[in-house]
Amino acid sequence: MLFLFNDVVFDLGDLVSLLNDGSLPLPVAELDKLEPGQLMDLVREAIFTQPDLPHVREDQTRHLCALLAYRIEGANGLLAIKPDEATHYREVGLRFANIPMVVLAGLWASQVDQGRLSVNEVNSEVWLRTAEDLRSTG
Repeated sequence: MLFLFNDVVFDLGDLVSLLNDGSLPLPVAELDKLEPGQLMDLVREAIFTQPDLPHVREDQTRHLCALLAYRIEGANGLLAIKPDEATHYREVGLRFANIPMVVLAGLWASQVDQGRLSVNEVNSEVWLRTAEDLRSTG
């Protein structure tokens, strides 16, 4: 499974295997009890502490992506932004997406080829397109 976190596509492989690898501080039985709101607070706290998390803590981010994919139905993309003036983790903005697999696969291929995705590429392929889709359904 592929998951976009900000400007990095992560190949999570099999979610259950990743979640059962012993790296999470929660027992696997507790994952089903984790509420989406609690998970969003966890993401906000992580980004508040380390805004460049997907680039500097890849293993931690992969596990966070797996939790998000497991607990937030349909989510395979997340944009998490800490405003420069933020003074509390609750000020971190989150935006989830259900990105078509063909788009994720294209971003993954670009990331593999180039070593890193550009923010402009991700914005044009995902976040701006998602905003257009939202406007067209209103």
